[in-house]
Amino acid sequence: MSSTAPVRIAGAGPAGLVAAITLARAGREVELFERRTVCGARFGGDLQGLENWSSDEDVLDEFRAAGLAIDFHAAPFSGGIQSDGARDDRFAFSRPAFYLVKRGDVDGSLDRALARQAAAAGVHIRYATACPPGTADIDASGPRGRAPFAIDAGIVFETDAPDQAIALLNTRAAPRGYAYLLVTEGYGCCCTMLYEHFPSIHARLAHAHELLLARRGITVRDPRPVGGLGHVRARGTWTSGDARCVGEAAGLQDFLWGFGIRLAVQSGVLAARAILEGRDYASAAAARFAPVLRRGVVNRWLWELGRGADFFPVRAALRTIGPERVLRALHRDAWWSDAIAPLAHRALASRYPGVFADPGPKALWKATAPLAPTA
Repeated sequence: MSSTAPVRIAGAGPAGLVAAITLARAGREVELFERRTVCGARFGGDLQGLENWSSDEDVLDEFRAAGLAIDFHAAPFSGGIQSDGARDDRFAFSRPAFYLVKRGDVDGSLDRALARQAAAAGVHIRYATACPPGTADIDASGPRGRAPFAIDAGIVFETDAPDQAIALLNTRAAPRGYAYLLVTEGYGCCCTMLYEHFPSIHARLAHAHELLLARRGITVRDPRPVGGLGHVRARGTWTSGDARCVGEAAGLQDFLWGFGIRLAVQSGVLAARAILEGRDYASAAAARFAPVLRRGVVNRWLWELGRGADFFPVRAALRTIGPERVLRALHRDAWWSDAIAPLAHRALASRYPGVFADPGPKALWKATAPLAPTA
């Protein structure tokens, strides 16, 4: 592409916004297309974790090094609770394990903050407008898969409860997945994430709410439903036509627990810098992210192997080894992970065909049950 032509980006999620900011601050003209009327419209103000265990560098320092201002809510959590519903195990980390961020068109959200930074850099965001087919230089338009590997549903609410983070490992509440309660500065989010039995989401969520909210005496005011879909691919899609694929369009999401914001930002920066420096994005993305996706398949397989007896092996590992050491081991390069990757691929391919198949053309997938919880 010409070094003077506007760079066209499809999708104004974190990956697209960060790519636009990087390009605009380097002096490039950017046209950013967003099909919805606001950034973050997929989300309803839910709390999400910005993971901080996959690298020695703090994720917020990584954002700052990419030129991003931390002008959004990012509450550090250096500890938390893992529960099976009957017993709580409290854990502490040597540094923040994650930062809680708000998603959606709400005050303090990551989405609003990045949109402000993009506009300040001179990015023209075309809301309610799809990027003309075949013209995108960067594809940040979201999942390309035909079906999600997981669904997430729950509520956000106002509360008097203190700040806390609880992960619930309970088969009745979330088989193969997990449920969670997050509270920061009087704002709470309680959800369950399923990897199977999607139509049972409301019954699972009700049990999670009983264990995480009712039994703990958590006050809930003004509850509002939230939900989402998880998409990942075992092998990333780095290009589509002439477009460089980033974020979920590339299949970048953690297969273990669904985290994806950090990967989205990293890929957006990488695509923008490839354009600015005239480098091949596909080879750079494959080198950076293919090992991450491969480890995700291994980690998901190990998680499912350890969920017997209501997650007893997983809980035992967390209790004896500690979550900080477990997380670091699972998300770092290791010979043993590479060695068992082919076995993990074969074991999971039939359970998650959408993860392992070629994505093909984009298609909108609709859940068999509505994501919004019943009252």
